[in-house]
Amino acid sequence: MHRTPATRLKAIVLAPPMAATMQNVAGQLAPSSRKTYTIDAKHFAHWLAGRDLSLTSLNRDNLVAYRTHLAETYAQSTAARMWAVARRLLDEAVQRGLLLKNPAEGVRGFKTGDDESPHALKREEAKALLDAIDRRTALGKRDNALLMLLLRTGIRRAEAVALTIGDLMMEQGYHIVIIRHGKGKKRGLAKLPVEVRQAIDDYLEAVGRACAAPEAPLFISFRKGDHPQERPLHPNQVGRIVKQRAQVVGIVMSPHGMRASFITLAFEGGADLALVQDGARHKDPRTTRRYQKRRNNLHKNAVDFVWPE
Repeated sequence: MHRTPATRLKAIVLAPPMAATMQNVAGQLAPSSRKTYTIDAKHFAHWLAGRDLSLTSLNRDNLVAYRTHLAETYAQSTAARMWAVARRLLDEAVQRGLLLKNPAEGVRGFKTGDDESPHALKREEAKALLDAIDRRTALGKRDNALLMLLLRTGIRRAEAVALTIGDLMMEQGYHIVIIRHGKGKKRGLAKLPVEVRQAIDDYLEAVGRACAAPEAPLFISFRKGDHPQERPLHPNQVGRIVKQRAQVVGIVMSPHGMRASFITLAFEGGADLALVQDGARHKDPRTTRRYQKRRNNLHKNAVDFVWPE
């Protein structure tokens, strides 16, 4: 099946109802999610236009056809994301009075299986990853602080790069970090283990920013070598840092994999579902449960009970 190039999607001029609906939804999303959402929404609009359909003229058969198109063209995880975007647009159209009901209601979605969860580090792999960082340099201290934060708190990379010095606080005698730019624009907090706060303080001291203004970015970029700049890290830079540091110890890892590692290691350490859901700031416990189920699939499996020793 044919895929529409991203460059062509950018050039699409949307009809006013679709443009206004897209804008309404985009305004409810975190900045880090808007680019992907916009591309997926424009793909949906392009697919409709190719069939002389509009947002206000859709029926269930049209949505079944769009779902089939996604299933035949994209990987399951991508198709699931694009389908969710289309459904959200239609929900917004209902809210705006453009549709009486969402024509996607009752149309089967896409399953995202447990095995599609990101790779999670084992405890010894996590330790090897951190131990391999040369903390004698300011750059090494920054990367150590960043990776410890991702791994020990489950914070998302977009949330990490948005942190400021002033977001480091104390509450009830514990170190915390305030997350002002969370997913869905939600404000939250994460408890900082003492070792993580110490790593952050060591990094700030090394770059001469221990007394920086509260609004100054927490994690900054470096020029070639060991030369810090007063410029916040970009989310893409976080991805490169994680990937490169992991490659040193022969591991394939991403920022989302670091978050998956936090969740998995918390379960393995004995935390219950409610605690891990709260720590990961998942709205739906089923999202957290996927990581627990994946671990339990092999750790505690039905086959182990069929022929007991």
